[in-house]
Amino acid sequence: MAENDDPKVRTLDAVVVEALEAITRRVYHRRKPQLWERFRRYFSMLESESRDSTIATFEHLKHGGYEFPPFLVRRWAIANGWKKMDAQLLDDYAAGVLAGVKYHHADPMGRNAIETWQRDADGKPPWVDPGRPGHGTPLTRR
Repeated sequence: MAENDDPKVRTLDAVVVEALEAITRRVYHRRKPQLWERFRRYFSMLESESRDSTIATFEHLKHGGYEFPPFLVRRWAIANGWKKMDAQLLDDYAAGVLAGVKYHHADPMGRNAIETWQRDADGKPPWVDPGRPGHGTPLTRR
């Protein structure tokens, strides 16, 4: 997490944001068209591949020494179009990994994922939590 002069401003490192965007691409990618695009179907965090990639991503970030406060992860997800239920599950998995919960999962992200995110985040500013509209201060953990 980047340091800032204002203690109320919370940010996510650009590498963490790249990792969250990688999760987003896995969770919300389109399935094959069915019935001439009449019904659009998306994955959600309840799919096993989404769960595996989420847990693996947070473990890579933790091992790499990056901070990802779960409430900021949830705020980022909601600000980037995630469904509220999926954003809450993302928050829960982030909190679980930080707490040291040992999940049984595959690693679809690959062992070099952190290097890819670092390369993609090079030169990008950290994500700044915009706070609650009209209230002036960011949300805090439940």
